[in-house]
Amino acid sequence: MKKEDFIKDLIGFIDQSPVSYYAVNNAVDFLEENGYEELREADSWELEDMGKYYVKRDDTALIAFNLRSDLVKGFDLIGSHTESPTFKLKSNAEIADSGYLKLNVEAYGGMIYSTWLDRTLSLAGKVIYKEDGEIKTDLVNIDRDLLTIPNAAIHMNRNVNKDFAYNPQNHLYPIVKTIKDGAEADGFVQRLLGDYLSIDSKDIIDFDLSLYDRQKGSIISDSIYQVGRIDNLASVHASLKAFVGTFSVKTNVLILNDNEEIGSMTRTGADGTFLSDVLKRICLSLDKPLEDYYRAIENSFLISADGAHAIHPNFKEFSDPTNIVNMNEGLVVKIAANGAYSTSIETKARIINIAKDLGLNLQFFHNRNDKVGGSTIGPITASRLGIRSIDVGEAILAMHSIRESAGVDDHLDAYQIYKRFYEED
Repeated sequence: MKKEDFIKDLIGFIDQSPVSYYAVNNAVDFLEENGYEELREADSWELEDMGKYYVKRDDTALIAFNLRSDLVKGFDLIGSHTESPTFKLKSNAEIADSGYLKLNVEAYGGMIYSTWLDRTLSLAGKVIYKEDGEIKTDLVNIDRDLLTIPNAAIHMNRNVNKDFAYNPQNHLYPIVKTIKDGAEADGFVQRLLGDYLSIDSKDIIDFDLSLYDRQKGSIISDSIYQVGRIDNLASVHASLKAFVGTFSVKTNVLILNDNEEIGSMTRTGADGTFLSDVLKRICLSLDKPLEDYYRAIENSFLISADGAHAIHPNFKEFSDPTNIVNMNEGLVVKIAANGAYSTSIETKARIINIAKDLGLNLQFFHNRNDKVGGSTIGPITASRLGIRSIDVGEAILAMHSIRESAGVDDHLDAYQIYKRFYEED
């Protein structure tokens, strides 16, 4: 596989996945193209050895598995998350203000506010509506230049490059257009969605819409790629591609959780019941006793795949002095004494061995002692289910910016390690 083609495929996947709904939808398309059968949580499951299955929850989370009937051997799992920091539309979002139509939004996740300003934006998400007496749902992506969040001119805000802080309540409303009359604002979003779906806007019951950047991804000087949502759609892409069609003596599992950026405490997040429900139902559908489930968990291994921090050449003081992470120097193992990452000495050994067998380099990340880092789905899943886990990721610059940067080589390395992980007995 040529790394340039692999990166172009990744960028295409991200460009076509402006929000988590589309990330899951595109993953489903790829799974079904490769022979995976959908299971529904409300139905009874009839599973077969060597069967290929997936199940969605609320269209923003997905679990797929390549089944082996000897469950006691355990599950090999790779988990990542489908969503990224953004702005979500509030209810009654339209505001007529000073001759403009703007929209009321709230921040989702810990974003770098300034990167969202002076860019061309649009909206994507999910809509629920009534048609012919039935409640229906559809995904929407307003595929046109629709919104922008303008800065104030430096002549009016001389501190913008000094100690100015954007107030999300006052400064970050996206502007749609100029208007002559406040009445033009009334029902704008409903009409926009009605036109998109070719339905009467009055039939729309509710919607979940988020902002996204209209600029497509790009490759910079052959070694760096730049696009939004690398954290964490790069992990989704690499694990999805590695997972499809892989069988070993264990049951391989792909996990795509939602809501990691806001703590995972949701129905679709890692702190919910989705994964444990699926794994238990696999055992039940094969008429295995509950004891076999717990034996399987003890023999299981989770890779929590999420972005890692590369050293920044302009901010070297933010990195730990003896654990420097460089872009295009290998997959990163993330370690934290405070438990923010799930890596342990036992779980490191397996990934180190895989990398050595493939002739690939690994790097090791620790936060500086005076920096508070983030966390992942790894510690949550490990503590809830008792699964051994390791946190790894690709080295990224500008994490949580509207556009992030990562290494071309690193993405292919991640895929190769994930694929070997799924294939080995």
